[in-house]
Amino acid sequence: MYCSACGQAIDAYQPYCPRCGRQVTPIATATPPPWVWTRVHRHVHTLGILWVVYAGYILLAWAVALPFLAGVFHGWMGPWDMGHMHEGFNFPFSRLPWFVPFITVMLSIRAILSAVAGIALLRRASWGRVMAIVMAVLALIHPILGTALGIYTLWVLAPGLSGQEYDQMAVVG
Repeated sequence: MYCSACGQAIDAYQPYCPRCGRQVTPIATATPPPWVWTRVHRHVHTLGILWVVYAGYILLAWAVALPFLAGVFHGWMGPWDMGHMHEGFNFPFSRLPWFVPFITVMLSIRAILSAVAGIALLRRASWGRVMAIVMAVLALIHPILGTALGIYTLWVLAPGLSGQEYDQMAVVG
Protein backbone atom coordinates (compact mmCIF):
# COMPACT_ATOMS: atom_id res chain seq x y z
CA MET A 1 0.00 0.00 0.00
CA TYR A 2 1.25 3.49 -0.87
CA CYS A 3 0.41 7.02 0.26
CA SER A 4 -1.80 8.76 -2.28
CA ALA A 5 -0.07 12.12 -1.66
CA CYS A 6 3.67 11.37 -1.67
CA GLY A 7 3.93 7.75 -2.85
CA GLN A 8 5.66 6.52 0.33
CA ALA A 9 5.24 2.80 1.06
CA ILE A 10 2.92 2.37 4.03
CA ASP A 11 2.03 -0.66 6.09
CA ALA A 12 -1.65 -1.53 6.04
CA TYR A 13 -2.06 -0.98 9.78
CA GLN A 14 -0.54 2.56 9.83
CA PRO A 15 -3.20 5.30 10.16
CA TYR A 16 -0.90 8.13 8.85
CA CYS A 17 1.86 8.41 6.26
CA PRO A 18 5.24 8.59 8.05
CA ARG A 19 6.65 11.01 5.44
CA CYS A 20 3.88 13.59 4.83
CA GLY A 21 1.48 12.89 7.72
CA ARG A 22 -1.58 12.41 5.51
CA GLN A 23 -4.30 10.15 6.93
CA VAL A 24 -4.36 6.80 5.19
CA THR A 25 -7.70 5.58 3.97
CA PRO A 26 -8.03 1.92 4.86
CA ILE A 27 -8.71 -0.46 2.01
CA ALA A 28 -12.20 -1.81 2.17
CA THR A 29 -12.20 -5.55 2.07
CA ALA A 30 -15.27 -7.50 1.22
CA THR A 31 -16.20 -9.79 4.03
CA PRO A 32 -18.67 -12.52 3.23
CA PRO A 33 -21.77 -12.79 5.36
CA PRO A 34 -21.32 -15.19 8.29
CA TRP A 35 -23.72 -17.77 6.84
CA VAL A 36 -22.14 -18.22 3.42
CA TRP A 37 -20.19 -21.37 4.12
CA THR A 38 -22.52 -23.05 6.61
CA ARG A 39 -24.14 -26.41 6.00
CA VAL A 40 -27.64 -24.93 6.13
CA HIS A 41 -26.87 -22.35 3.45
CA ARG A 42 -25.35 -24.96 1.15
CA HIS A 43 -28.40 -27.25 1.41
CA VAL A 44 -31.46 -25.06 2.02
CA HIS A 45 -31.97 -24.17 -1.66
CA THR A 46 -31.74 -27.82 -2.67
CA LEU A 47 -34.20 -28.74 0.07
CA GLY A 48 -36.67 -26.12 -1.13
CA ILE A 49 -36.54 -27.47 -4.68
CA LEU A 50 -36.88 -31.07 -3.48
CA TRP A 51 -39.97 -30.25 -1.39
CA VAL A 52 -41.68 -28.58 -4.36
CA VAL A 53 -40.79 -31.55 -6.62
CA TYR A 54 -42.04 -33.96 -3.93
CA ALA A 55 -45.39 -32.13 -3.86
CA GLY A 56 -45.69 -32.63 -7.62
CA TYR A 57 -44.71 -36.28 -7.25
CA ILE A 58 -47.48 -36.84 -4.69
CA LEU A 59 -50.09 -35.43 -7.06
CA LEU A 60 -48.72 -37.28 -10.09
CA ALA A 61 -48.62 -40.64 -8.29
CA TRP A 62 -52.20 -40.17 -7.10
CA ALA A 63 -53.37 -39.18 -10.58
CA VAL A 64 -51.91 -42.43 -11.92
CA ALA A 65 -53.48 -44.57 -9.15
CA LEU A 66 -56.84 -42.79 -9.02
CA PRO A 67 -58.61 -44.48 -11.97
CA PHE A 68 -57.78 -47.95 -10.70
CA LEU A 69 -58.78 -47.22 -7.11
CA ALA A 70 -61.96 -45.44 -8.14
CA GLY A 71 -63.00 -48.62 -9.92
CA VAL A 72 -62.15 -50.83 -6.97
CA PHE A 73 -63.93 -48.71 -4.39
CA HIS A 74 -66.99 -47.98 -6.47
CA GLY A 75 -67.55 -51.56 -7.60
CA TRP A 76 -66.48 -51.11 -11.23
CA MET A 77 -64.60 -54.37 -11.24
CA GLY A 78 -66.06 -55.70 -14.46
CA PRO A 79 -66.32 -59.49 -14.46
CA TRP A 80 -64.61 -59.71 -11.06
CA ASP A 81 -67.33 -57.69 -9.31
CA MET A 82 -69.50 -60.47 -7.97
CA GLY A 83 -71.22 -58.45 -5.27
CA HIS A 84 -74.42 -58.05 -7.27
CA MET A 85 -74.48 -61.63 -8.64
CA HIS A 86 -74.51 -63.62 -5.43
CA GLU A 87 -76.90 -62.67 -2.72
CA GLY A 88 -74.74 -63.37 0.30
CA PHE A 89 -71.47 -62.00 -1.10
CA ASN A 90 -70.38 -58.35 -1.22
CA PHE A 91 -67.07 -57.07 -2.45
CA PRO A 92 -65.29 -55.66 0.64
CA PHE A 93 -64.87 -52.16 -0.79
CA SER A 94 -68.34 -51.72 -2.25
CA ARG A 95 -69.52 -49.95 0.89
CA LEU A 96 -66.71 -47.37 0.90
CA PRO A 97 -67.64 -44.90 -1.84
CA TRP A 98 -66.31 -42.04 0.30
CA PHE A 99 -62.80 -43.50 0.59
CA VAL A 100 -61.33 -42.30 -2.73
CA PRO A 101 -62.49 -38.68 -2.30
CA PHE A 102 -61.19 -38.73 1.29
CA ILE A 103 -57.73 -39.94 0.20
CA THR A 104 -57.74 -37.38 -2.62
CA VAL A 105 -58.37 -34.55 -0.17
CA MET A 106 -55.74 -35.82 2.27
CA LEU A 107 -53.07 -36.18 -0.43
CA SER A 108 -53.93 -32.77 -1.86
CA ILE A 109 -53.45 -31.20 1.57
CA ARG A 110 -50.14 -33.04 1.97
CA ALA A 111 -48.98 -31.86 -1.46
CA ILE A 112 -49.97 -28.26 -0.73
CA LEU A 113 -48.16 -28.28 2.61
CA SER A 114 -45.07 -29.82 0.99
CA ALA A 115 -45.07 -27.12 -1.69
CA VAL A 116 -45.53 -24.40 0.94
CA ALA A 117 -42.58 -25.80 2.91
CA GLY A 118 -40.44 -25.83 -0.22
CA ILE A 119 -41.37 -22.29 -1.23
CA ALA A 120 -40.79 -21.07 2.33
CA LEU A 121 -37.28 -22.55 2.27
CA LEU A 122 -36.57 -21.03 -1.13
CA ARG A 123 -37.72 -17.61 0.09
CA ARG A 124 -35.86 -18.02 3.40
CA ALA A 125 -39.04 -17.35 5.39
CA SER A 126 -38.43 -17.25 9.13
CA TRP A 127 -41.10 -19.93 9.72
CA GLY A 128 -39.92 -22.12 6.83
CA ARG A 129 -37.48 -24.16 8.91
CA VAL A 130 -40.15 -25.23 11.40
CA MET A 131 -42.61 -26.03 8.62
CA ALA A 132 -40.01 -28.15 6.79
CA ILE A 133 -39.12 -30.05 9.97
CA VAL A 134 -42.79 -30.85 10.64
CA MET A 135 -43.28 -32.01 7.04
CA ALA A 136 -40.06 -34.05 7.24
CA VAL A 137 -41.32 -35.93 10.30
CA LEU A 138 -44.62 -36.63 8.52
CA ALA A 139 -42.80 -37.73 5.34
CA LEU A 140 -40.62 -40.26 7.17
CA ILE A 141 -43.37 -42.91 7.03
CA HIS A 142 -43.72 -42.70 3.22
CA PRO A 143 -41.40 -45.32 1.74
CA ILE A 144 -38.31 -44.47 -0.24
CA LEU A 145 -38.76 -40.88 -1.48
CA GLY A 146 -40.58 -39.52 1.56
CA THR A 147 -38.20 -41.25 3.95
CA ALA A 148 -35.12 -40.04 2.08
CA LEU A 149 -36.40 -36.46 1.88
CA GLY A 150 -37.42 -36.52 5.55
CA ILE A 151 -34.00 -37.76 6.68
CA TYR A 152 -32.19 -35.23 4.48
CA THR A 153 -34.36 -32.38 5.79
CA LEU A 154 -33.86 -33.36 9.42
CA TRP A 155 -30.11 -33.76 8.88
CA VAL A 156 -29.87 -30.22 7.51
CA LEU A 157 -32.43 -28.31 9.60
CA ALA A 158 -32.97 -30.11 12.91
CA PRO A 159 -29.73 -29.52 14.89
CA GLY A 160 -29.68 -26.50 17.19
CA LEU A 161 -26.79 -24.89 15.36
CA SER A 162 -28.80 -25.19 12.14
CA GLY A 163 -31.51 -23.08 13.76
CA GLN A 164 -29.02 -20.29 14.44
CA GLU A 165 -27.60 -20.53 10.92
CA TYR A 166 -31.09 -20.44 9.36
CA ASP A 167 -32.09 -17.47 11.52
CA GLN A 168 -29.06 -15.52 10.27
CA MET A 169 -30.13 -15.94 6.67
CA ALA A 170 -33.90 -15.90 7.15
CA VAL A 171 -36.06 -13.07 5.93
CA VAL A 172 -38.50 -11.89 8.58
CA GLY A 173 -42.05 -11.80 7.39
